[in-house]
Amino acid sequence: MKFALITLVSFLVLLGFSSCEKVIKVDLNDTDQKVVIEGTILRGDTVQRIRITKTQNFDESTAPPAVDNASVTVTDNLGNTVNFTSVGNGWYEATNYPGVEGRTYTLTAVVDGNTYTGSSTMPVYQPIELLYAGFYPFGTDTLISVIPAHYDQQGVVNYYQFHVYVNGIRDKSIYIQDDQFTDGNLVVQPLFGPELLLNDTVRVDMFCIDKPVYTYFNQLSVNSSNSATPANPVSNLSGGCMGYFSARTFDSKTAVVN
Repeated sequence: MKFALITLVSFLVLLGFSSCEKVIKVDLNDTDQKVVIEGTILRGDTVQRIRITKTQNFDESTAPPAVDNASVTVTDNLGNTVNFTSVGNGWYEATNYPGVEGRTYTLTAVVDGNTYTGSSTMPVYQPIELLYAGFYPFGTDTLISVIPAHYDQQGVVNYYQFHVYVNGIRDKSIYIQDDQFTDGNLVVQPLFGPELLLNDTVRVDMFCIDKPVYTYFNQLSVNSSNSATPANPVSNLSGGCMGYFSARTFDSKTAVVN
């Protein structure tokens, strides 16, 4: 496997140009529970999943309360509607409903008589061309980072999200990219975060997402890295709930660090 040396300083400079938007502060110990919806429609998948829970106080360590009695439907811009069925623990599933690029999907969820809606448009599919490791001298140490090389669609504003798994365990960091400086090019931006060692097995899932979903995770990332009181990222769901709804494409590759 070939290894590319990407200049760490250049990457940090690019990060410095990224902008953040104003967020709305919320009370971490607000006794008024809010509904949380996390849903995706994946390209090509015939089983789609949506989860609905409720918030809890910041100092509670138990799992968030699941909502299993909601009414959940998704309709695309061609009028195709599917009903989601509760399968327990807040999860709802729909079968034989593959996601299609370019279509706009609208989620409607009714929880305790309240209606929540949100729409998302599925971007064009972009694959990971190559997954490899980059080695970066850092003082007396060497940082190892994974690089999902992928081409960016020219002339279109594109947004990406990544899930990183090291030896089968997902790293919980938020990895997102836009193409502000890479439009139409081969993107070789490293994903700094998980501590990688030689012989680690790394899997990267890459999702093409739309702008509202990118904005949500960008604000969530800013909140996670800020020592001040966390804030509620702007959701693409209406009705007063929290969370997001995302129509997205998906590709995955695995490599061994050596």
